[in-house]
Amino acid sequence: MPIDRCTPLYMTLPDFEIDHCEIAVQIVTTSFVLSRASTAFLMYFRMCAVYSMNIFVVLFFGFTWLSVIGGAATTYGGMKSAYIGNTKYCTCAVNHPYVITTSVIDCINDTLILLAIMYKLGTTGIRRTPDSQLSSAWKPTGHLQGFVRAFLQDSQIYYA
Repeated sequence: MPIDRCTPLYMTLPDFEIDHCEIAVQIVTTSFVLSRASTAFLMYFRMCAVYSMNIFVVLFFGFTWLSVIGGAATTYGGMKSAYIGNTKYCTCAVNHPYVITTSVIDCINDTLILLAIMYKLGTTGIRRTPDSQLSSAWKPTGHLQGFVRAFLQDSQIYYA
């Protein structure tokens, strides 16, 4: 399976020998789990702010945030460390195929958040008229549109 999340991290480190390969992989794995959990929490926090702490949104996306943490935690048992040949240079490889759930859960969570934010910001400027027909309430000055555009571009940069 071509999933190797540790390789980019090892490429950024200087080229040096490691005496305890397993400890190095555990440090990288722990850093990965913490970074995924904190990044997903920031998106969850943004979602709660956009939806004004709507209880259903808070519960649903709170569950998806916990599933991201659970998916990232699968890397603990799914990665193994190995020395490269007879050297003391270390690498890590996928030990179990279920590590793919990390990427799948992240993709699903991020897509749901992006779509929910786009929906909420897209319907913010729509109001109902007394005769129950929808009409656009976007201001011609573009003040709200500029904010929405910047907010969505920021979300898309994260998503990319």
